[in-house]
Amino acid sequence: MRVLTMLTGALFIGVGGYLVGNAGVTFLSVAFIVGLIFLVAGIVEVLSYSSYRGDNEERSWILTDGLTTFILGFLIIDNKISADIVVTTLLGLWVMSAGIRNMVHAWEHIETRTNNFYDHLIVGMVNIIFGFYVFFNPDFFNFATITVIGLCIIVQGMNIFHIGATIRIIKPNFIKTKEEKLAEAAAKAEEAHAAAKEAIKAAKEAKAELKTVEATPEEELDLTLAPKPTKETQEKTDSLFKEEA
Repeated sequence: MRVLTMLTGALFIGVGGYLVGNAGVTFLSVAFIVGLIFLVAGIVEVLSYSSYRGDNEERSWILTDGLTTFILGFLIIDNKISADIVVTTLLGLWVMSAGIRNMVHAWEHIETRTNNFYDHLIVGMVNIIFGFYVFFNPDFFNFATITVIGLCIIVQGMNIFHIGATIRIIKPNFIKTKEEKLAEAAAKAEEAHAAAKEAIKAAKEAKAELKTVEATPEEELDLTLAPKPTKETQEKTDSLFKEEA
């Protein structure tokens, strides 16, 4: 499914490029083909979700993206969103939602800063910026509707291609080679080592906090436990305030 998803993304980019290069055609003349491609892409992404064996949260994102693409394809084929303004608005929201998904995923991995973080960050920024631009197309450049639709499809094709490139499908143990098993064991050992370092760091911080609390007088920890001033001390304080006044 990884290769099929990447090919679907490449198909999206190709179709989007064709629409951009043929700005004179109307959307209605290509609506059926565009809707059909959307349906196929949605099905491919849903199948990628069902065969994906990685992070559960990313699986949910893949499913959401696939269902959204499928629904858009069905609406286009059923001629429910034939008006130019409706088509561009929905596609702009579609692209922007994919960008938000990628930015959220990048934010969740901001501390590690792996290649996966930068991939999601770049793709997410491109999606959000272009999705936001769609709503201001009449004010800037004023591209033809079919051109905007083509650009939306290109940007989303990049996103689908990226989804395919980041899919990790775990093979059953009985068909794994020795090298694959060694690489998997090394990766698990590295993750365990990183988790152990974080646990040690948290334990040291907790011990330091415990020592600080033990060394701090109780009245400083809780002001309600601080010693109350005597009547004589209170009278002296009041007289000093009167003299200053």
